[in-house]
Amino acid sequence: MPMTLLKKKQYKVLFFITVVIVLILALIPSDHIDLDCIYEDKIKHATAFFVLSLLLNRASSTLQHRLRNVGALLIFGVIIEFLQSLTPNREASFNDVVADLVGILLFQLLYSLYRFIKELRNQN
Repeated sequence: MPMTLLKKKQYKVLFFITVVIVLILALIPSDHIDLDCIYEDKIKHATAFFVLSLLLNRASSTLQHRLRNVGALLIFGVIIEFLQSLTPNREASFNDVVADLVGILLFQLLYSLYRFIKELRNQN
């Protein structure tokens, strides 16, 4: 069994803490992190969901769990947009959900590539 920096339970705790932070940041009236970029909001969404994917993936291990995680995180993104539609000074956007999905899939792609390279090295 390979050594990891944190145990699965610790990753779950970090994941849920991060979910709360992302939810709070998504619902407060103004953003406090400015990137001075036309795609600033989309970058924030993709980054948040990349990190959520990483933490949730570290808390589980099978391909079936990874697929479930993608679906669960996408549903979370839709819930955030719904809540933003009810929040003053915030608005819902389908493109934000797309940015969430990009962050999720980017993590999954990079993680799959990492595992593939790791398997190749172990075969030698």
